[in-house]
Amino acid sequence: MNDKIRLNFYPLINQEFKYKVWRRKYSGEMREDLFANLYRNTLPIDENLDERKDYWISFESQGGFEEFTCKSYYNHKLTQQYLYHLLYEIVKNELPEVNYILPQNPFRKTIYFVLKEHAKGKEVVWLEPYYLPVNRKFGFLADFKFFKDPNTQFSREIQRLSLSLDRNYRSNRNFYLDKYQKLQEFQSKFKDRLFPLNNGLDISWELENLLIDSLKTKSYIFANEKTRNSQFKGLEEVGPLERITQSVTLIFIYRQKDKYLIEDLAEGLRGNLTYVLFSGLEKMFRMDNKVNIHSIPLSDFSEPSLDDAIRRIGNLQDSNSLFIPVLILDKPADDYIYYDMKYKLLKKSLPIQVVTTTQVLRKKDVLKWSISNIALQIFAKLGGKPWKVKPSNERSIIFGIGQAHQKVDGTIIKYFAYSICTDSSGIYKKIDVLGNSESEKGYLNQLKDNIIKTIEEYIHNGYTSVVLHIPFKIKRKEIETIHKAIEGYVENSNISDVDFVVLRVNQKSKYFGYAYTNSLVPYESTYTLLSNNPPAYLVWFEGLQYHRDTIFKRVPGPMYIEFYWTNRNLSNQEMIRYLQDVLNLSGANWRGFNAKNVPISIYYCELITRFLKNFPAEIENMADIINPWFL
Repeated sequence: MNDKIRLNFYPLINQEFKYKVWRRKYSGEMREDLFANLYRNTLPIDENLDERKDYWISFESQGGFEEFTCKSYYNHKLTQQYLYHLLYEIVKNELPEVNYILPQNPFRKTIYFVLKEHAKGKEVVWLEPYYLPVNRKFGFLADFKFFKDPNTQFSREIQRLSLSLDRNYRSNRNFYLDKYQKLQEFQSKFKDRLFPLNNGLDISWELENLLIDSLKTKSYIFANEKTRNSQFKGLEEVGPLERITQSVTLIFIYRQKDKYLIEDLAEGLRGNLTYVLFSGLEKMFRMDNKVNIHSIPLSDFSEPSLDDAIRRIGNLQDSNSLFIPVLILDKPADDYIYYDMKYKLLKKSLPIQVVTTTQVLRKKDVLKWSISNIALQIFAKLGGKPWKVKPSNERSIIFGIGQAHQKVDGTIIKYFAYSICTDSSGIYKKIDVLGNSESEKGYLNQLKDNIIKTIEEYIHNGYTSVVLHIPFKIKRKEIETIHKAIEGYVENSNISDVDFVVLRVNQKSKYFGYAYTNSLVPYESTYTLLSNNPPAYLVWFEGLQYHRDTIFKRVPGPMYIEFYWTNRNLSNQEMIRYLQDVLNLSGANWRGFNAKNVPISIYYCELITRFLKNFPAEIENMADIINPWFL
C-alpha cells in the first residue's frame, strides 16, 4: 500500500442514488423575493441530460414549484448541497446543541462536532460534503480542529490543544498520528448517531485511498554552478552564488542597558563564539573586505532618539561601502518601533536587520542556531545571492501576487496589490505595484493594465513561460481580472511560443492525507491528483526523508495547487514540471537555513503584506528597492 495515501475523505457506500427536489425556472428574480432557503443551479429538463436549464431549487415542497426526481450525477454541486441538507437535518433533530457548532458563514457547508470542551476552547472534528473528482465519489471530508475561545489569548497551551505542540510543549512530531486518533474518537462518539442519513445513505468509515507519486528532491546551486543537497553545507564548502565585493558596515543601534548583549552578537557574526556553529559573515560568505561594526548606543528608544540615530546613519554613509543598521529590540513590546524604523529607513532605500533580546540574545541555546540566519538575512539584504535552486523549467519567470487592502470596520477604503518576481531558480528580481486606488473599479482597471506591463518586460527579455502563483485569499473577482487580462493579451499578441500558467496555491487547505508509514507521514515531495478539471494536486513540501524515517518535528499538511488557467492544454508531464518548480521555490527562502517550507512566491508576499499593514503610510519607492528588504 506504499503507493497510496488515505485522503481525509469518507466516501458514500452507495454512489448512485435518487432524491426529490422542488424546482422553478429561474427568471432573473432575487432569492429574497422568493424564499431564503432556495438554491440556484442547473438541472436537466428531463432525462435527456443534454438539455439543461437554470432553476430555483428547494429540498422541501414549495407552492409554485414542480417536483423533480434528481439522480446523484445530474449535478455534483447540487448533490453536495443535498448531502449537507440531510446532515443538517439529522444534527438539528437528533443531537443536543452542546454536541455541534453550525457554520456562521451560510456559504460554508461545514458542521463541527464537539469531542471535548476545555476552559480555553473546544476540540472538534468537522464534516463537509464533497465530490472527489479523481475517484468520482461523493462523501464527506473530515478533519480535526481546535476552536479557541474568543476571550482566550493565544498561547503555548492553545498550540498544544491544537496538536502543534506535544504534551511537553515541543514541536509535535506525532502530529499525523494524533490527528488520525481524533478521527477515531469522532467515529466512536458520533458514528451511530449521524449515519445512515435520513434517506438511508451511509458512508464507509475507511478513508479513501489515492495513488501517489514523487517529485524530485530539491538541489541547490552555489558558486561556480556547483550543486549540493544542503544550503548550509553548500555555503560552507563552495561559497555563495554571488558574493558581495564592497566593504560592509553593520551599525548596531541599541539601548545602553543592552550593551553587554551586543558583544555576543558581534562576536557571533565574526565567527568567534565557541558555542556557535557558524564560521562568521566574512568566511561563510567569502567577503573580500573586513566587516566593520559601528555602534549607536541610545539612552532610550523615544522618537527623537531614533530620528537622531537615522540622521547619524546618513552621516556615516558613503558610496564605497554597504551599510545596514542592526536594531536591538525587546519583543513583542517594541513592535511599533520595529515597523516605524523599518518604514523610515526604507524611505531612504536602506534595509534594516532586527534582533530581539527576549527571544534571541538572552537565550544562548537560541542564539547558537539563530546567528547563521541573522547573517544570511544581512547578506541577502545587502545584495548578495546565497544560492539558487535547480529549476525544472528553464527561462521561466514567476510572479507571486499579494495584496494589502486597508479596511475600516470591515469595509475596504484602499485597494492595494503588488507582484513579487523571481525566476524559476528562486533568484529574487523585484516588486511591482499592480493596483493602488480608493475605488474597486479603478483598482481592477489598474490591475488589468499593470499585470500586462509587468509581464511584457520579461517576455521581451527572452523568458518562455510566465507563471503566476496566486494565494486563495485573493478574491475571485481579482483573479478573474488578472486571468482575463492575460487571456486577452495572448489572443491579441499572437504569442505562440510562451506558456502562460495561473496557479492557485493554498498552504492551509481543507485537505489532509495519511501515509501507510509508522508515523502516517508521507515522504517529502509526495504528490497526488485530486481533480482533472481543473487539474488540482496535493503536494507534501515536508515529510519523511528517504534516507531517514525518523521524525524530529511537526510535519505540516500538504499544499493544495490548482491549475486555474493555461493558454494551452498542458500534458501531465508538463504540469508535473510546474509543480516541481513550486516545490523548488520553497528551498529558495533566504530568510533562514531552516526557514518556512513554503514557496517564496507565496511566503515573501505574506511578509510584505504584514509590513505594509503595520507601516504608517505607503512606501512610494517600494518598487525601486532592488534587494529583498522584507527578509
